Amino acid sequence: MRPVSRDYDKELYWYDGALYVGEGAQMVVLHRQESGTYQTCSTVTRFEDYVNIPLGKGDRFCLISPTGLVALVENVGGDGPYDAYVTLKLTIWNGSY
Repeated sequence: MRPVSRDYDKELYWYDGALYVGEGAQMVVLHRQESGTYQTCSTVTRFEDYVNIPLGKGDRFCLISPTGLVALVENVGGDGPYDAYVTLKLTIWNGSY
């Protein structure tokens, strides 16, 4: 969630059809009825290692970095297995998780 000039220690990366979290980061895929707030992202503990692509439009997940940043990631463009790209919107809170 912060720019880096190296190819390792990333919080979120793409590999073989899925988005994965790097070492030390945590991911929670949100249910449609869950709010995408800092409170939700910092309290829900259904941690997963990856989320499969394609994401459906409107799918969201929380990402917690090992340094304490908390983010909401939303798919705002691209929907389905035939879309070449998805557009992700990131909301990043400088929390004290």
